[in-house]
Amino acid sequence: MKTEERIKSLFVPRKKLSIPEWCEQHLTLSARVTNIPGPYSTTLTPYVKEPLEAFGNDSIRRVTLVWGAQTSKTTTILAGLAYRLAERPCPSLWVMPSEQLARSFSETRWLPMVDDCPALAKERPIDTDKIKILEQHFNRMSVWFVGASSPANLASRSVALLCLDEVDKFPDGSSSKEAGALQLAEARVATYPNHLIISTSTPTTADSIIWAEWLKGDMRFYFVPCPHCGHKQKLLWEQVKWDQSAKLSDTEWDFGLVKSSTFYECVECKGQIRDGQKTKMLRDGEWIATNPKGEPGRRSYHLNGLYAPWVTFGSLAVKWLQDKNGILGLQDFVNRILAEPWLEHETERVEIKPGAYKMGEIRMGEFPVMSCDIQEAGGFHAWAIVRAWDTEGKSRLVWAGRLETWGDIQAKAEEFSVKAAAVFCDSGDQTRDVYLNCCKNGWIALVGSDKTSFSEIVGNAKVQRPYARIANGDPFSGKQTLSKEGWKWKLCPVWRWSNPAIKDILANFLKTEGWVAEDTPSVYFEHINAEAKVRVKNPLTGRERMVWKQVGKNNHLMDAECMNIVGAALHGKLKVTAADLNAEEIVE
Repeated sequence: MKTEERIKSLFVPRKKLSIPEWCEQHLTLSARVTNIPGPYSTTLTPYVKEPLEAFGNDSIRRVTLVWGAQTSKTTTILAGLAYRLAERPCPSLWVMPSEQLARSFSETRWLPMVDDCPALAKERPIDTDKIKILEQHFNRMSVWFVGASSPANLASRSVALLCLDEVDKFPDGSSSKEAGALQLAEARVATYPNHLIISTSTPTTADSIIWAEWLKGDMRFYFVPCPHCGHKQKLLWEQVKWDQSAKLSDTEWDFGLVKSSTFYECVECKGQIRDGQKTKMLRDGEWIATNPKGEPGRRSYHLNGLYAPWVTFGSLAVKWLQDKNGILGLQDFVNRILAEPWLEHETERVEIKPGAYKMGEIRMGEFPVMSCDIQEAGGFHAWAIVRAWDTEGKSRLVWAGRLETWGDIQAKAEEFSVKAAAVFCDSGDQTRDVYLNCCKNGWIALVGSDKTSFSEIVGNAKVQRPYARIANGDPFSGKQTLSKEGWKWKLCPVWRWSNPAIKDILANFLKTEGWVAEDTPSVYFEHINAEAKVRVKNPLTGRERMVWKQVGKNNHLMDAECMNIVGAALHGKLKVTAADLNAEEIVE
């Protein structure tokens, strides 16, 4: 090469990297952040490329990701935020359902990625005090992490990039005079004309936040070609097939045969598509908008768990068959795997069919659970339920009624040989008195919540479940009405449970024959029928949703039934997502 040509070559501009290319060149995911550590790559997840490009496209104002589990939706937004920090800095806000989740996410996923990537680490200021877990002021950009349950934090700053993670778990403002968390967060970008809002969540119901956002956009699906005929199609659950000879009975399957025989059937040529062909299909896929009437500048992407490169068709088939018999039914599978909303309807009064047994008997191998709804109105009393649970998650009603004293509760538990750690008391009323008696007797305190589920980060994964451990119940907290002199008991565990989710589960149980006994007292049915699920409209947002409403005078035995379900789940007698009650949590 001549000298003149060499000189010219020095001034040839470098090819501008696309955002996915920049991420692959500069980002590293350590074992602290992912179970697949190493350089960031879109090789297995090519569907993330187009959403990533939105972080640099000024014509896009809104991106909605309705993606199933294990599809890398959170990692995709992380990569986009990293790109903004290094290449297009702007004030940014990341919102999660709770401050606890936001704190954990920042500490265990975001900040480790900043430290592990030189392109990001150089943005750290010399003054280390500027980088805190929830508030971070880099050299050219500020990032805040907040929980959606804090209106003050949501309304205190203006940003150009807003990331809303798991928006269906955000409070909607229906229980207060404040606007919902989504509305408060969206107001933060009003002063930035070139703002970008990223919303993600697995959907819950058809009237949920994320599904409404999805419908407003251009509704893009990822179409992949059949390896046999080339027909481009979106992956649908009804096309997943397996060997029907794996069915041993109406309720039993040979899961090994199900897993090994499952395939995806092409809608066009009926060819069998195996897991090994999925990678190339994904690589040759493309996003196609299906809603020409979507709002300008608003993109919405739907991706179910069938596209997840780490999940086989067979493992999903097994999960579907197992979830059909779980206490959450198919809703968890429909929401988390298929990324579709669960369709709800007004509940109809169903005939509760008693089983061929009478109350008062605990059979061999059954585990008794007692639950008490504590009341003060009209003088102290408790409405209690005793149930016997077997290893298959089936249950029989052993006793239901009203007890007048704490001594009566203890006596009833002893009558049916209920272990202390299997006695659950509502602490929403007479809280300190409940804590005191739970501590003395080794019982568990419960408190209901209007939230539909609770999020926790377990390892690198976010887990949803209809109950969560809060803390230990201290009868001496707040106003000092008791003396600690002579105190010798450990503080009792306190768990909160989801009123709407557990009541949905109870509604399903009530449809099964044998949930109640032949001699169930009439007061039981009065309490059970005191609530119904109805459609209500949020006056602030205009959104409609299905909620449980009290329509009768007393619903205490219904609450006791719900708490009994929670107790059975915590003791591992029911199939519920995530951790159950362990021995350490029972006594501490």
